[in-house]
Amino acid sequence: MPAGAVTEPTRNSAPDGSVMQIDEPRFLGSRLRGETVLTDVAGNDFRVADLLGKPVILLLSYYGCDGTCPTMNAELAKVLAQVNRFALGKDYRVLTVSFDARDTPTTANTFLAKTGPVPEAMRGGWRHAVVKTGDVKGFAGEVGFNFFWSDAARAFLHPNVLVFLTPEGRVARYIYGTRMDARTVELALVDADWERISSTTAVFDQLTGACFSYNYAEGRYQWNLSLLAGVGSFILGVSLMLLGAGLYRRKMARKLQGEMHA
Repeated sequence: MPAGAVTEPTRNSAPDGSVMQIDEPRFLGSRLRGETVLTDVAGNDFRVADLLGKPVILLLSYYGCDGTCPTMNAELAKVLAQVNRFALGKDYRVLTVSFDARDTPTTANTFLAKTGPVPEAMRGGWRHAVVKTGDVKGFAGEVGFNFFWSDAARAFLHPNVLVFLTPEGRVARYIYGTRMDARTVELALVDADWERISSTTAVFDQLTGACFSYNYAEGRYQWNLSLLAGVGSFILGVSLMLLGAGLYRRKMARKLQGEMHA
């Protein structure tokens, strides 16, 4: 669709709760098409592939929204300001894309004026854009993101989710808006790019990657209790063996000394 073209959204008067769900097992590992062309707020065209090579946090919004979309973008900015281990632009990138085919760079600028501009420290790594070539719904569907227009709500119904992409553009993790925090974002970035984010923290990343696992039912990271229990049991077993060996050696040494003095 040419940039700036206006089409009416798909209309539906009955809310469909299933649209808020993403079939994660189906889409985890799926790859975003690198040849899709996007246009940013300055009117510059770029391909999805141009952003890859580093982990990408993808946030699908629509620029006419006056509810959760601006809130998600503003909250993400606050959370990323607290992410100290990884530098936005250097270690990872953020991409906000509209799923509303009516949006243009002009409406994207209006959206930014409403939500507040991207903080200066983040501007080199965060782009707001619209889809220039290809089907907008198809682009969103590549990561399992569904939406539809509700006449009753006079708004799009859609999930509020961050999609973490690997440097190759594959879906690595979904983090939902209600569970957005700096620690979760850091762990999701580690998931998206195991060691390549920062070589100086590679060992720490391996440890955190092993000690934390993602709970799909609750949509959050948690301690890998089974692994920790196994490691704890192993350490306890080795400690008991070493203690037993030490006590045995002391006993034998005392016996030998007693025989020498006899």
